[in-house]
Amino acid sequence: MSEVSEVSAVSDPSGPSVPPHVPVGPFQVCDAASDAVVDAVVRGSQGCAGRRPWVAFALHVGGLNSRTDPAYVAAMSRADLVYADGVSVVLLARLAGGSRTERAGTTDIGWDVLRELGRVLGRPPRVALIGGPEGLTQRAGAVFEAEAGVEVVATEHGYHSDWTEVLRRLAASGCDVLFVGLGAPFEMTWVDTHRAELPPCLVMTCGGWFGFVVADEQRAPQWAQSAGLEWVFRVKQAPRRLARRYATGVGATAALAVRVVVDRSQGRRRAGAPRPPSAGPRRPGA
Repeated sequence: MSEVSEVSAVSDPSGPSVPPHVPVGPFQVCDAASDAVVDAVVRGSQGCAGRRPWVAFALHVGGLNSRTDPAYVAAMSRADLVYADGVSVVLLARLAGGSRTERAGTTDIGWDVLRELGRVLGRPPRVALIGGPEGLTQRAGAVFEAEAGVEVVATEHGYHSDWTEVLRRLAASGCDVLFVGLGAPFEMTWVDTHRAELPPCLVMTCGGWFGFVVADEQRAPQWAQSAGLEWVFRVKQAPRRLARRYATGVGATAALAVRVVVDRSQGRRRAGAPRPPSAGPRRPGA
């Protein structure tokens, strides 16, 4: 008896199709290798260029911790693509039936997206950055221009009480891609809230990426990244900020793993249940 796959494809009638996805709790996660995620992000954004923002959200342990936040879950459901940015999300996606899911951290694929976008456009991508304290996006922008060959057209810190003027400047910037580094879950709900006011470009959330770009924080060694242990090095660098987040994430991952197993088991039973016998044609007078 064949098994019904939990992996399904998504397509948006207003834009190009995206790779298959798998359910991880209330989230739909792209079941694709990291290079396929990059390709889907660039193709998707270019398919909608000039018409509407094309939104890609990273799901990591901070997002798993916010799985009971209705506004956050709704924002994630309205994204064009949600990709796995963390080993816990990869493990849950594989448990849910994904066969290709890889960690696609924005700290890694962000560079690849910029390079591929430049190749497709045939010119340096115009980039806007939001997030962090005063001065961080300007410093990160200088690194992006030097190392990725982009043109940074807007930089904003992440502590505005009124976003009206920021949104006006973004709309006038002509950016091809907007990176939003406000921290999860706020950066996702911020994008969702202001989506109609954002420029019609690629919008990616990126958490604390700018801090890594300017070397305020250090990446783990490559062997630790490959082993899924980068979070250990992050906690070591900022224990007061991150220890509770990752400790809570262990419980969130365990709870979602149970949910995934139960959902898959119920799906198999429904797929394998025999059909009720046909009652046949009804006799006159019966």
